[in-house]
Amino acid sequence: MKVIVDSTCDLPEELAKKYDIDIVPVYVHHKNEIFADRIDITPTEFYKVLRYDDELPKTSASSPKDFLDKITENMKNSSSIFIATISSKLSATYQSARIIAKRIKDKKIHLFDSKFSSGVLAFISLAVAKLSKKGVPEEEIIKRVEEIRDESILLGYVDNLDNLKKSGRISHIKFLVGSILKSKPLLEVNDGILQPIGQATGKDKAIKKVLTSIFDRIKKNQKYDVMITHGDDSETAESILKHLEGKFPIGEKIINFLTPALATHLGLGTIVVSLSPSPY
Repeated sequence: MKVIVDSTCDLPEELAKKYDIDIVPVYVHHKNEIFADRIDITPTEFYKVLRYDDELPKTSASSPKDFLDKITENMKNSSSIFIATISSKLSATYQSARIIAKRIKDKKIHLFDSKFSSGVLAFISLAVAKLSKKGVPEEEIIKRVEEIRDESILLGYVDNLDNLKKSGRISHIKFLVGSILKSKPLLEVNDGILQPIGQATGKDKAIKKVLTSIFDRIKKNQKYDVMITHGDDSETAESILKHLEGKFPIGEKIINFLTPALATHLGLGTIVVSLSPSPY
């Protein structure tokens, strides 16, 4: 199975190449320019914009043509194609892929709503690629990644409320109260939707609450792949990973930048922790 995923997966380039996973870009709009994520703009360039430019970037979904191009490239050499996207409740990217998948009649295409983004989306794509390389039948792969999705965890905290205010995600009053209290909202993705699960005053307390929430949710003796994505705060990401190591079996360990599509709204310093059951 050929695997295609959108760039909100935060999958490192070396793993995408190793497992032959194609990545379709989402788009970043800034000052009358449009940049294809991971193609026209790098995380380093993007975070400079967030840090030093008062004008907040905007984002848009991958287009149907983006998916059509990738499918066309791979139709001759693949028995089937697996497409996974960010949650259909968070972006129009899934609908873009769905438009093309419905049009193509002569190819076996599996379109999969990850109901997440970031690390969980990455681990779904990796699971399909790994299982396919082992020769696991397609029907069994689809069933397994559905189980992985349904048992995955994605949560974290927002370090700074500025971008949530600029993007209209919180009101002016909540912004003022949160800023005065130095509040850091804790968020999780549940049933495809980004939802608040609490707040913490100060970074140390936010980290402790994230770790506590993770330990409350994981299953004992389950092996998890772990990705920590960050809004230009690799030091905290590495610290959290160290706190997780040794507490339960871990397969893949990844630290990476948070995708521009999410960082635009969540801002600098954001931490997102994704855990998915390892495929084997």
